Amino acid sequence: MKRSRPCVLIYNPISGHGHLDSWNALFVGFLLERGHRILVLTPDRKALESRLAQRKLADHSMLHVLDWNAPRFQLNNLPFIQSRVQKMWRWWLSYGKSYAEQYPESRIVPGMSRRTRLKKRMFQTIVPPLYKLSHAVHSVFSRQLSQQRDDPDDPAETHYFDPVDMAYRMKAALEKSPWRPDCVLNMYMDMYKTGVEAWRQFASVCRLPWGGIRFVPSDPPPREGYYSLPSLRGMCFLDESICQAYNSSFSDKYFQYLPDITTTELPDGTCQLAEEIACRAAGRKIVFLGGSIVGKKNIARWSELIALADPKKWFFAQVGEIHVSTFSQEDIAAFERLYADSPENLFLHPFYLSDDREFNAIIQMSDLIFAAYRDFPFSSNMLGKAAYFEKPIVVSDGYLMGDRVRRYGIGLSVHQDDVQGMVHALERLANEPVPSRNFSTYREAFNDRTASDRLETFIDHLLTY
Repeated sequence: MKRSRPCVLIYNPISGHGHLDSWNALFVGFLLERGHRILVLTPDRKALESRLAQRKLADHSMLHVLDWNAPRFQLNNLPFIQSRVQKMWRWWLSYGKSYAEQYPESRIVPGMSRRTRLKKRMFQTIVPPLYKLSHAVHSVFSRQLSQQRDDPDDPAETHYFDPVDMAYRMKAALEKSPWRPDCVLNMYMDMYKTGVEAWRQFASVCRLPWGGIRFVPSDPPPREGYYSLPSLRGMCFLDESICQAYNSSFSDKYFQYLPDITTTELPDGTCQLAEEIACRAAGRKIVFLGGSIVGKKNIARWSELIALADPKKWFFAQVGEIHVSTFSQEDIAAFERLYADSPENLFLHPFYLSDDREFNAIIQMSDLIFAAYRDFPFSSNMLGKAAYFEKPIVVSDGYLMGDRVRRYGIGLSVHQDDVQGMVHALERLANEPVPSRNFSTYREAFNDRTASDRLETFIDHLLTY
């Protein structure tokens, strides 16, 4: 009798940010298509199901989406209670800081409804003093806890996820599962606390073999506590050289390279946002910057590029959720100027696009992609977008993206602070189109089939390594 494929629990800790929901749906789809039974835990069930529906997999008989909020409260479950309190603290400190420091998202802007304006005014009055008080209380308790624990939390990880919370969430959800998983795949390991003790507590609750995906790995040998767990069988990275370095450092773990793939579906009809950008551009070349707008997106140089480029020839579109807390002071000042007094040749949409197809539609009608990020040695799915839609891309030199752009010839690389060089790169790409065969070669190396094959290999290692 042919042995059935393993049942995999895919744990997606974040929804509504960047391309994490898209990757979750892609990987669920890959494993379903290969005959696995798949259990999924994700904060936004609809975000997953809508993306799977586009692949005609939402009603698959081998798929079961578990309850993210399955009841977990028990009087003797102290770790769960602690994790819930910590989660509430993290949310409040982040939310309160946005008002206390007057981030753009806390302000009243033209076009807001009367109800929203009233709510903003009220929060602008009451949140800052409450934030200052709660921040002081939190600091006192944090110092006390650090003195009592052998493995205190890193202060830099205040907003990171607690692995104990993940363990109890899975345990509660699996109580009503139709299947028992053979292994667990965590889709985003970058935002978890790294202390050894927290991961030991995780392992005492979750005894399944597991692995994950780390988008921004630390240099080996790593300090993350989860590498000390026998139940962690390995990790996936988007950089081949990092995988080789980790495999050399660990004899009891398996590290798998995954090509940085992306979704490429387009809307069934028209995309209003894309049409609005095209209308505003009025025939000018459109340069696109999109995704989660964090500090590494190099907003200060992006702002200078807009100011330096010929407004009669170039139009700039910035689309994506703003994360001001990650900005440098220079970035904040630059964004404040763009936000308060947007130049005529800039379209600014500072919100998350929940439909990936709209994001793709904007890229499709753009002419070039700006990805000259700051201090960004990692991979980016924007290269995949550029290759699929055949849009030349400008990236920063000296890093992984620069190497890949040079190797495949799908754009140009410049120094991350050379704004004049960025202008010249735009001009050159506009005058010397990238050959279509270059984009095709990139797509052959970074595609769904290759990613699916490598993911299947990784799942096999989770159970045999």
